[in-house]
Amino acid sequence: MTDEPGERRRRGEKTWKEVMVKTPPAAATPYKAAGILDFVFSEMWSRPGLTRKERRWITLACVSSVGQPGPIRSHLRAALESGDIEADELREFVLHFAVYCGWPAASTVEAILGELEEELGSGA
Repeated sequence: MTDEPGERRRRGEKTWKEVMVKTPPAAATPYKAAGILDFVFSEMWSRPGLTRKERRWITLACVSSVGQPGPIRSHLRAALESGDIEADELREFVLHFAVYCGWPAASTVEAILGELEEELGSGA
């Protein structure tokens, strides 16, 4: 997509709100401005060809595979809070993920999902 920088930012902020179910971060650094808002959310999450739910599954597999708790937590929470993915689907994801990426990696995702289910209410 090629358009004015201001339009990219507006689209990125709008898409962030829809995907992450919260206010977008301040565009205070190049990472957040040009990287996260102007590229990841303005360009990637708003592309045609895949549904938002399909993009969520891909993102969850990717952030889970690198094992970083922050992104795992934020994307699991957004998936649940948006209603795009149900808790039972995420529990099945953890099992399937364990087979392909390893049980120790899946235990991190499982633990974070359990914490989120408690925070958001049982069966989120």
